[in-house]
Amino acid sequence: MFLPPPVSNQDLGHPHDPSEVGATLTGQPHFSFPSFDQLPRVEGQPQGCLWGMFDKPGQKDEVGTLNLLTRLVVQKASQEISTGEHVQLDWGLENVEFPGFGRKKFEQKVVDLASLGFAALDDEIYINTQSGSQWDSLKHFAHQKSRMYYNGLSHDDAVKSTTNGIHNWCERGGIVGRGVLVDWLGWYEKKHGDPPSAVSRHEIPASELEEVLRYQGTTTRPGDILIVRSGYVRWHNYASPEDRKKGTQENSLAIGVQNNEATVRWLYDHHFAAVAGDTVAFEAWPPPMQTGWCLHEWLLVQWGTPIGEMWDLESLSKVCEREKRWSFFLTSAPLNVKGGVGSPPGAIAIF
Repeated sequence: MFLPPPVSNQDLGHPHDPSEVGATLTGQPHFSFPSFDQLPRVEGQPQGCLWGMFDKPGQKDEVGTLNLLTRLVVQKASQEISTGEHVQLDWGLENVEFPGFGRKKFEQKVVDLASLGFAALDDEIYINTQSGSQWDSLKHFAHQKSRMYYNGLSHDDAVKSTTNGIHNWCERGGIVGRGVLVDWLGWYEKKHGDPPSAVSRHEIPASELEEVLRYQGTTTRPGDILIVRSGYVRWHNYASPEDRKKGTQENSLAIGVQNNEATVRWLYDHHFAAVAGDTVAFEAWPPPMQTGWCLHEWLLVQWGTPIGEMWDLESLSKVCEREKRWSFFLTSAPLNVKGGVGSPPGAIAIF
C-alpha cells in the first residue's frame, strides 16, 4: 500500500470521516499529498503516478480521485445551493450528428404496445457511450506505452474483467460535489474578440485557466469538479450538417486544454476530483503522444480522475454570468453498468 511521506507541500486541508477513507492515506485528519516530484516512482510509469494512494488493506482502489468527495466535502459543497435553480448538463443523446472515430450514431426505436391490449409505448435505444455527453471511466484509455490502466490494470485484464468500471462510481453514490465552471469562451470573447475555431487544435494553456478564474473571482478547492467551456457544443449547435460532418467525422481536430507539462503540474497541484468540458476530449485533440503529456494518460491512468466530455455548458454559462458566480452544487448519476467504459453523465448543476 502506498503511504505518502508525513511531510507534504500540498495539504488538501479538509477533514474527512475516518470511516470513509480509513488507512488509505496517512491517518491524519486531512488528505496530504507529496509534491509532484516527491511522489514515489511506479515501475513502467512516469514520475507523478498516484497508484496505491487510495488503496485499502487487501483491496486495490478503483475510483481514484473520487475518493476526495468525502461526506464533509459534499456537505460543504451543498452550501453552494441558495436559489434552487438547476441546470441539466447533458447534451441530447441524438448529438453528435456525425460521430467520429468510427462510432455508431444514436438510434431510438419507439415500440407500440397496442398488440398487448394497452395504449402504451416503450422505446429501445442504441448509444455508443463515447458519441455524446459522457464520462470516461478509468478503463477507457490506457497509458499507451505500457498498455496499463489506472492502478496497474493491464489491457488484457481490462478486456475480460469489470475492474475500474463505472459501476464503482454508482456503488459509492454517484458523483456529488462542488462544480466550478471556467468559462474560457466567455472570457476570451470579452478580452480578445472572436474565439479560435472549435474544430481546430487550439490549445488552452493552464495560465489562461488561472486568468479566467481570477477574472471570474472564483477560487477552487481540492476535491472540486473542474468544468471548462471552450465553445465546441456551441459551434455544433449552429453549424450546418456539412460543417458538422467535416468537423466531427472527417478531421478529428478539436479545441481543448493544452497537453503539456505545465498543465499536468497545474492539474496535480489543484487535486480535482474530476474534470469535464464541452469539447471532444477535454484536452486539445489529437494529443502529442510522443511528448508524454497526453492528459487522458495523466488524468485517467496516473491519478484515476474521471474525464467528462461534450457536456452542454451553454445554459450553465448564462446562469453563472447572471448570478456572477461560477461555482455550484453538482450531481451526476452515470449508468450503473458493471464494468462500464463510458456513460452519459446525468449531470445537474444546482445554484
